[in-house]
Amino acid sequence: MSAAWVSGFVSIKRLSRYLIAAGRGLAVEQRGNVLILTAAFLIPLLALIGSGIDIGRVYVARSRIQQACDAASLAGRWAFSQGQATDTATAEALKFFNFNFKQGSFGTASFTPSVTVTGTNTKVVTVSASTTLRLTIMGLFGFRPMTVATTCTAEQNFVNTDIVLVLDTTGSMKDKATSSDTQTKIEGLRAAVLALFDQLAPIQTQLAAAGMRMRFSVVPYSQTVNVGKLIYAVNTGYMRDPAPYRQKVCSSTGWNNNCNGYTYPATSVSHNASWFTNTWNGCIEERQTVSTITASTSAIPAAAYDLDIDRIPDSDTTRWVPYDGDAETANSQEACPQAAKRLQSWARADLVTYLNSLTPDGGTYHDIGMIWGARMISSAGVFADSPATYNSMPTNRFVIFMTDGLLSTNSTLYSAYGMEKYDQRVTGGDLSTQDARHHQRFNLMCSAIKNRGVSIWVVAFASSLDTNLTNCASNAGQASTSANSTDLTTKFVEIGKSIGAMRLTQ
Repeated sequence: MSAAWVSGFVSIKRLSRYLIAAGRGLAVEQRGNVLILTAAFLIPLLALIGSGIDIGRVYVARSRIQQACDAASLAGRWAFSQGQATDTATAEALKFFNFNFKQGSFGTASFTPSVTVTGTNTKVVTVSASTTLRLTIMGLFGFRPMTVATTCTAEQNFVNTDIVLVLDTTGSMKDKATSSDTQTKIEGLRAAVLALFDQLAPIQTQLAAAGMRMRFSVVPYSQTVNVGKLIYAVNTGYMRDPAPYRQKVCSSTGWNNNCNGYTYPATSVSHNASWFTNTWNGCIEERQTVSTITASTSAIPAAAYDLDIDRIPDSDTTRWVPYDGDAETANSQEACPQAAKRLQSWARADLVTYLNSLTPDGGTYHDIGMIWGARMISSAGVFADSPATYNSMPTNRFVIFMTDGLLSTNSTLYSAYGMEKYDQRVTGGDLSTQDARHHQRFNLMCSAIKNRGVSIWVVAFASSLDTNLTNCASNAGQASTSANSTDLTTKFVEIGKSIGAMRLTQ
């Protein structure tokens, strides 16, 4: 409370004592008048009530000016992040201030807020405002108008930023989200990713100017992922060769030598260097896992090397197997998405070309997508692409997971886990639990990523969010649905704004 208010209250207290003493004197002398006494006591009572009213007005005015100041500084700083000049950013800040606090509100005197900008690469916007508020009732007792002032500062604290996009490119992405959409879902996804890139482009430029970086990785997924040639480029010994594949073998023949039955034994197949370089599409089968993971499993088993994010291959059980549809002849359904991309800085034209190459096909195995999202964003492991710091500055890390459907597996698909009907790597033979077991692998991987300080966003496109998808996100606000292509673009822009958000520093 200000000295003026304290002084005022002391004066009122003295006045009250004087009037009470005078009233007692009147009563003793029996010459008092009820009307006089009532009037005497009304004066301090009015002063006390009036002080409460005026203090309330001052409090509300100060709060509203503070809110306007915060909004103005953030708006000005955001204008800079979009590449605007100082004059434009200043005008934007003033516009937001005046929108949130009208001149004359709550009886304040007319004033003009000031906006100052400091810094070269890292702009800091400071907004200051000061005015006076005329006291309605306490003014009758000689109190002068009170000063209401505030100062607020907004800046964008630049840090290195790594973003991994784990994108569902399964067969249903060739459809439209709604009949009214002009684009298929894969076309809508391309537009949304570009909108995210464009939203963050000014910040990417400013980071580069400050000696830092913003990078993107893309992991398209279906029933497997296409990361094999990335692994092979790091170390050819990380791929297992020879490797076992299920092959269709005639088990019996009839009188005319036609085959009456088949078996599908695991048969060792070797590949030469030319096959790896020229023939192989790059998709992989995951390394050794265990079939003991169920819906209630709470920790990753030690022998589940497929879920070990950072383990460097040192034996056949820890190496990846080339996905080879020619070798896997057990009447399985194949699908291999577009090759994934490691963390890198992108030119927009290159990103457009890459996104246009994404082709919908295959089943929906969320776990394999998130497993490789984890490996791409990891600071260790086979790629070790995302160190905690770069140029002595920290790195913020994000995974954006987009799917157009709930997890859906099939025992006859040739997936990253072979052909489950015969290989039984995930279910151990209980095929009825296949989806539930893959769900839990997905859940375990989401938890492992978040435990590393990585922020996860989950977007369901033309689909609902189940508990697994919702819980995968870092918080409830980072799990959402998009009903159509326009909504998806809007959501990706919102994510971009959050990743590049400013903060108030005062």
